[in-house]
Formats: sequence, C-alpha cells, structure tokens
Amino acid sequence: MPQPVTIFKGTRGLNNVIDPARLRFDPDTGMIDLAAAYNADIDDTGRLGRRKGFDKELNKSSHSLFAWGGPYALFVTDDALSVLHADYTDDPIRNVTVGAKMSYAEVANNVYYANGYEKGVVKDEISYSWVDEDYVGPTTHKVFYDPPIGHLLEIWNGRMLIAEDNFIWYSEPLAYGRFRKASNYIPLGSRVRMVRGVKGGLFTSDEEKTYFHPGTDAAKVGSIEIADYPVIEGTEKEVPGSRVGSGDILDRCWIWAATKGICLGGPDGFFRNLTEGRLTYPTAIRGTGYYFGDRYVCTLEP
Repeated sequence: MPQPVTIFKGTRGLNNVIDPARLRFDPDTGMIDLAAAYNADIDDTGRLGRRKGFDKELNKSSHSLFAWGGPYALFVTDDALSVLHADYTDDPIRNVTVGAKMSYAEVANNVYYANGYEKGVVKDEISYSWVDEDYVGPTTHKVFYDPPIGHLLEIWNGRMLIAEDNFIWYSEPLAYGRFRKASNYIPLGSRVRMVRGVKGGLFTSDEEKTYFHPGTDAAKVGSIEIADYPVIEGTEKEVPGSRVGSGDILDRCWIWAATKGICLGGPDGFFRNLTEGRLTYPTAIRGTGYYFGDRYVCTLEP
C-alpha cells in the first residue's frame, strides 16, 4: 500500500517576499512558510491556530496606554490624560492636546509623561508640574533648566532622557527635573523616533537610520550606525532576553518594527533584523507595540 504523505504539519511563519509558488516545503516534517495569514497565531512548535479575540471594556476613543505594574494605568482619551482602574473605570486628571501621543517613564511609582506639548508627573493618581527642584550643593556656575517638553522619554542609568525634535537631552544624575542645555544632549540627524536603554548603551533612531551608543553614562556615549533604515515610532517594546531565541541573553532587550522588518536590540549593541528577507508590510511612520504571552504584536498607522 502507498505510504501516507504529510502535506502540512506546521509552519515557520509568514513569508510574503518570495513568490507563493516558490515557498520552501519540507516533505519530511510537513513544515512550510505561509504566503498570507490573517488573525493567525503560531506556537513554538509551528502549530497554526486562530488568534484569540478580545472584548471591549471601555467604550471610548483612546490611545497612549501605560501600565507598569502599579495599582492603576494611564491613558489618553479625547483631550484628557486619565487614570484607568482595575475595574475599567477611569478618571481624567488633566487636559492635554488632542491627538498628541504620550510617552512615559516610571521611577519609584512616579510616572513622568510628555507629548511634545505638555509634560508632568503623576503621583498617587494626581498630576503635578514637572520642574527642577531648588539646587542644593556646592557653589556652581552651571546653569540649570526645567525639563524640556519633548515627545519621547526614557530612564537609563540614573538619568532622564528626553527627545525633543532631533536632540536627546539628559538630566543631571538622579535629578530628573534638572537639565543643562549648554552641554547635556545627544544630537541626531533628524527628529528622534526612538531612545531606549540596555546594558552597555542606548539604541536610538531618527527619521533615516538606527544607531547604538555604547557606554554606561549618557554624557560619555559614542555613536555607531547599526541600520541604514529607521524605527517606526512607538512600536518598541521591552522583552526579557531569556524569552528570546535560545534564551541565553540574560538582560532586557527591545523589539521594534522598522521600515525593513522586525528588529531586536540587546545588551552591548546586539542587533538583529528578525524578518529580513521574509516579511514586508505597508510604509508607516508610527505604530504601537505589544508584548504578551511571549508574543510581540504591532499595529501600524499608514
């Protein structure tokens, strides 16, 4: 009797670069790439399934959700920065510019925020002004300024980083409201799309390229071009290195959507385009990234 032939057992994922008629198929394992996929999910064994749906809990137009493991989350709805409680009730805490995407950075349950138009800090569900505290210390001729109103925030190695247009300003050490505009900045070639810290340096992107800045102090980092294409702003998401690849990365990583594929950035400048030669998607300037259930998912705004 003829032996059965496995025609499909699993998949390595989506490949919309190669002609569907030329997709690689392994007759021994039954594994093949997908030419198209819609609401599909693939587990670690290559099993293909339908992605789980969702329920609407809040019937409001909203964006810029920030949840950090504290007792509440923050998000923007219409013209308000609001607190989102565990029961999905919400309370507005201040007015903000309609449509401006918010960036956040959390330190000891204090959440700093900025959107290019407004800035502040949320403590115990109340929004306060984000300004420099009165200087206490040795006599100095340094001139200090309040934080600029930037569009991206990051906390890294004891400094607050604020992206404003094509500059990344960094605060004085452990003084998140104190900035020296005469010297404490990292310039990029065009508007900053990403600034994220890892062990051993910073990953950044402007509108043309992606960079790694090796070092442990923002005042002393270098600059290395790692990709001749930029990040899609807003898509980066922190992931534990132990959940990436073979699990031998012990520190945190960032995964993001770039204009030429999904990329991974790790300690000391480790960089890899995970989908190069396999995946293309529509051109986008901005998007949103999610990480849950060991899956990275991003949505793109055309």
